[in-house]
Amino acid sequence: MRWKKRLTACTLLLVCLLMGCSGVANIYDDNSRIASDTNTFNLDEIEQEIQGTTFSASVERMEGMDTVWTMESAETTDIDIAYDITSYSGKVKLVLISPDGELTTLVECTSDTNSSDNTTLSLQQGEYRIKLVAGENTKFDISLSVTDGTLHELGL
Repeated sequence: MRWKKRLTACTLLLVCLLMGCSGVANIYDDNSRIASDTNTFNLDEIEQEIQGTTFSASVERMEGMDTVWTMESAETTDIDIAYDITSYSGKVKLVLISPDGELTTLVECTSDTNSSDNTTLSLQQGEYRIKLVAGENTKFDISLSVTDGTLHELGL
């Protein structure tokens, strides 16, 4: 009887570990998890810096999501945003999350693609976030400039 309890406990532990590990890679298309206040990621070998209003990073491998920008807008505000993303493997996207949890994909890149743009966003009152979301084993470079708000390094 005792060995059955141990076997059951070990099996449950193994299932939980496997679900936790596979959960990060499955975030890419799960808008409800992306819109949440949490971040979850696997991140290896990163060089990054924030200089003034610009965040830049070179990432060898990332899976999951992390918040790279936040802003609390007291009134309707226009912000200028510029990005340049090069994906070497996997897929990566930047999403804007509005105060009501609605997601807007700003840019999406797949393997061996580059995308860059400058745009102006009109934000209503409330808290906004931009998350970087990466699929399984994604390698990329990114530069993101935003005229207002707070930039955040990955993995902190």
